[in-house]
Amino acid sequence: MAQTTPPPSADPSSSPTPTLRVYTNLKQIPVLVLTHDYVRMKPIDPSGFRLSLDSGPRFRPTYVRREGDDPISLSILIDTSKPDNELLPSLLQSIAALPPDFLHPQDRVSVYTVDCYLIRTTFDSPANPAILADGVQRAMAPWQARQTQNEELKKEKKAVPPPCIPRLPLWDSMAEVLNDLDQQSGRRVLLAITDGVDTGSRTLWKDVMLHAQLHSETVFGLLPNPTIVLQKSLETSEMSAFHPTFINAPENKFEQICVNSGGILLQASKHTTMYRLKEFTQMVRERYILEFPRATNEEAGLHTLAVTYRKKGNLYIAAAGISVPIASEDEKKGANTIQADPSKSPAEGDRKVLLPKH
Repeated sequence: MAQTTPPPSADPSSSPTPTLRVYTNLKQIPVLVLTHDYVRMKPIDPSGFRLSLDSGPRFRPTYVRREGDDPISLSILIDTSKPDNELLPSLLQSIAALPPDFLHPQDRVSVYTVDCYLIRTTFDSPANPAILADGVQRAMAPWQARQTQNEELKKEKKAVPPPCIPRLPLWDSMAEVLNDLDQQSGRRVLLAITDGVDTGSRTLWKDVMLHAQLHSETVFGLLPNPTIVLQKSLETSEMSAFHPTFINAPENKFEQICVNSGGILLQASKHTTMYRLKEFTQMVRERYILEFPRATNEEAGLHTLAVTYRKKGNLYIAAAGISVPIASEDEKKGANTIQADPSKSPAEGDRKVLLPKH
């Protein structure tokens, strides 16, 4: 931070006006902390957090607090391209029930649907039940109309037409929503209600993940509970799973996007959708905001940030990205700049960022 006074004016009757210039030197990062089995937990001692930049030495954040009532900019993306998703029928009532207890008047909400086209019905609007109900109802109207039509065709024993192919599949739609989020303030969060399967986007999943990281936008996913079929001789049994580790996939790209942007995958059934949505908002508000100064040797470019907790080694910790300007040489060494205490500034390591290949 620096304060400068302009040179005296030629007019002696005019008084100089001091100018306050503030250079960004403090970073904030939201951190989601859950138990080892991905359950919300009681507050923990903030002194246990440690940070590391590019695998450099660990250091304590200068300040830690809970996110609490910080304004949230929430974008809800509803994927109706898979019409049999059991969560879809209950979404209108479940999402409209979030304010005012779980979404507050200062929060902003946008609603999108992945349908034949990407539909946006609500953009950066106040979070209240009427606006949310209207936005979700209009977003899901095409899906609801097709469902009604298909039921009539089934009654008449006629062939049901195949679902339309989305012009913007999942990764493409998520990229568009994140671009809109870039323009908004507050803690920016994307909740994607989907099965997490992309069907041929031009956008790569790793580009969606990188965009979220660079713009400090956290992605949460809400998926229907998978059904696992167990073969026992000639008998077949079904089992509902409650965590994404049950999903039999060598690489869950959607999970990677969520985890590496500071979020998590949640799963629900048609009976637990409202509960899961409320739990999601509680997780967001219970995140820890870690503050720390800019590193003395920091350079522009991509960097890695690791967050650990020294008192417990079995916690689930997911950190959102940070995006701050890098100081110019004039700002660093200028006569009007109050220099930071080097003893309190973290040091970066020399590890380079490795990006996914596919």
